[in-house]
Amino acid sequence: MTNRPDLIDEALLRPGRLEVKMEIGLPDEKGRVQILNIHTAKMRQFHLLGSDVDVSELAAETKNYSGAELEGLVRAAQSTAMNRHIKASATVEVDLEKAENLQVHRDDFLASLDNDIKPAFGTNSEDYASYIMNGIIKWGDPVTAVLDDGELLVQQTKNSDRTPLVSVLLEGPPNSGKTALAAKISEESQFPFIKICSPDKMIGHSEIAKCQAIKKIFEDAYKSQLSCVVVDDIERLLDYVPIGPRFSNLVLQALLVLLKKPPPKVSALWAAALLECVRVLVTL
Repeated sequence: MTNRPDLIDEALLRPGRLEVKMEIGLPDEKGRVQILNIHTAKMRQFHLLGSDVDVSELAAETKNYSGAELEGLVRAAQSTAMNRHIKASATVEVDLEKAENLQVHRDDFLASLDNDIKPAFGTNSEDYASYIMNGIIKWGDPVTAVLDDGELLVQQTKNSDRTPLVSVLLEGPPNSGKTALAAKISEESQFPFIKICSPDKMIGHSEIAKCQAIKKIFEDAYKSQLSCVVVDDIERLLDYVPIGPRFSNLVLQALLVLLKKPPPKVSALWAAALLECVRVLVTL
């Protein structure tokens, strides 16, 4: 077993050697229930698991968690429960009377979910929360129309088997709120995987490094049943300069391929691209 198949020599993958390759994807909700039951079995056996812990609830809250991350969640909840019995003093002391009645409760799991364990292929609210920290003001029909159309396209991605890939282009002048609207639509979609591909995360990257970073975001998105990728500020990603014009053709071709490539059968992708002037794409 390996999580880095790209490092295996191709000679080992020829027929007669490691010819059968099986990818084990992220567990669904039913699988997460089974994994959590396995890792909490000893706690349940010795009455260390609180009666308020609902494994089904935890499985619903841990979308896109791998088996190792679920195990880490259980360990983190145990540590949180143990920390409650440590006396705050100059030296580390354990309250032995309370430690005898130690139990891991629902709040311990929820605290670990919020603070300790984050899925590698999940949604990090900090990734897009900064774009909508002041909320969305529906000052007129243009804003309402964008949000309504975005919600409609999200529902299409969720429910239609004919459109596993839905691509959207938001165009508008600088500081008009394109990124905020895209982040709001992404947040309300409740997709288990949400990533914002932004040029501020690729400062100093070469063209090849940019292509690899963008490709990794889309490859991670394919591992989730439902995913959302927002490509922010295309002009900056392409190093576009109107005089000439000059742009990175390598990054442009990578974006064109990835935004058109349909995801695997087991997943669906909602992709949004943001730019200031649609004439830029016409020129390219």
